[in-house]
Amino acid sequence: MPQELLGELVREGKTFTPSRLALVWRDQETSYITLDGQIDRAAAGFRRLKVRPGDRIAFYLHNLPHFVVAFYALQRLGAVPVPLNIYWKGRDLRYLLEESRVSGVITIAPYYDRFKELLPVLPEINWVVAITAGGSQPPGALSWEEVLAEPLSEPVYSDADAVDPALLAFTAGRTGPSRPVLLSHFNLLANCQQMQDLSQAQFRGGGNDEDDEDTAGILPRASAFEVALLPLPLFNLFSLNTGLNMTFFLGGTVVLQERFDPAQSLELIERHGCTLVFGSPAIFSQLVNAPGFATAKLDSLRYAFSYGGPLPTQIKDGWRKKTGTPLFNCYGVTEAAPLLCSEAASEFSAETSNEDNVGRPLPVVQLSLQGKSGNTLPPEQAGELLAKGPNLLLGYFNPAQPDQPHLVKTEGGFPTGDMAVAGEDGDLHIIDRREDVLLLPKGELLAPRDIERILETHPGVWAAAALPYTTPEGRNRMVAFVVLNQAGRKLTEPLLLHYCDRRLPASHCPERIFVYQEPDFPRLPNGAVWRRALRAQIPEYL
Repeated sequence: MPQELLGELVREGKTFTPSRLALVWRDQETSYITLDGQIDRAAAGFRRLKVRPGDRIAFYLHNLPHFVVAFYALQRLGAVPVPLNIYWKGRDLRYLLEESRVSGVITIAPYYDRFKELLPVLPEINWVVAITAGGSQPPGALSWEEVLAEPLSEPVYSDADAVDPALLAFTAGRTGPSRPVLLSHFNLLANCQQMQDLSQAQFRGGGNDEDDEDTAGILPRASAFEVALLPLPLFNLFSLNTGLNMTFFLGGTVVLQERFDPAQSLELIERHGCTLVFGSPAIFSQLVNAPGFATAKLDSLRYAFSYGGPLPTQIKDGWRKKTGTPLFNCYGVTEAAPLLCSEAASEFSAETSNEDNVGRPLPVVQLSLQGKSGNTLPPEQAGELLAKGPNLLLGYFNPAQPDQPHLVKTEGGFPTGDMAVAGEDGDLHIIDRREDVLLLPKGELLAPRDIERILETHPGVWAAAALPYTTPEGRNRMVAFVVLNQAGRKLTEPLLLHYCDRRLPASHCPERIFVYQEPDFPRLPNGAVWRRALRAQIPEYL
């Protein structure tokens, strides 16, 4: 396992391949030596703002080069970046800021007002940097140019240790409030190392090339290297660590897409010869179904990785048929930095796996299944997934005592909150969140996806979401919401219930099916339905 620090990744790349392309954004191409200088200069600027080791700094912006530069600059100061979901605002944003107790914020000028209204009640925030695209600077905010105002006199180095906090990342909040997870340099880089040891993915660089045996450090000398497209927001931990950090860990090139657009993604793959893509089921679905997918020149691609939910078999098949390369589904949790499993860790199979297949554990990760009474279950029985590994969190940040995180007992394994079962081939299949699975009287498990799959086969249904609901009488029942398309505009609840009744066992049919009155369900950044927000709306439909 690595003992490096995140702030040294780009510096290592500069040492071995100074002129190699490190970062591409729009028409800007930045080499390792130039990026390293920008990071040092920003680190000096943040030091002038009195950023100290352990200080937490919020990131609230799209995929911009400024995010990359500031992220590694703060690592060189021993500070702790806190990436925030830019779709959270108002009281939700205030919650994230209060739970992380940040002392500074990096955002873009159009979002500054979201912070301005919160600053009076968050006195710990000493400064806000608002990045502009040549427009006017918001009054009261610092500009990015002020951070870089003074020329650099000497490189900036951190005194941090590998086990010190390097990142505070919030959980998705699928079934409860988002929790602030503390991850160390070691946790994050261990997960990058684990990805390099997959049975079905041999990455270029990072010491994996046969002709790199005599190369010192964690990066190879100039040779073949990976070019990774990152269409997911960097506030998504999969994009930030598995995408950004691992690509620099390999000495490769990051192609940063500011906002996902399928046509632009295909063009970027062609133009820059991308070899890797790190996305989500929603992103790969849009790519495979994009008008230009069939004619795009994608022969540079080697592997693609999806994270964030079930990956439909038709998307995997469509990707492989066009590109000739695999699309691997991955699974993890924020607390694992974030990956625990990948189909790339499984044995090769010519057959396309099911959509809920997440492969096998990454190297050095140990997984087990736990029953309702806490007993360990055999793999063929469904239970809650427990995890052990060097990539698991330091603890949960404690805003009441910032220097003393809430430690997590992981002797028996960290409880992921997800129900899973192993198939005959040894691959794991994720059923659903523990809180969203119902135990039926005969001992069967009813998962929301069982109902959603059926409803989404109806030609009038655009999307479906099922979830358990406790009635005022205390009964646990499964209900479902549907978003209708144009063909289904006349569908009613009785018709939909009849449709399910003909295709599901009686015990698996939802008690109620509501026609959702908005164009789409509330969703998390990875595209998954935000069931907690949807559950809160059930009383409006009863």
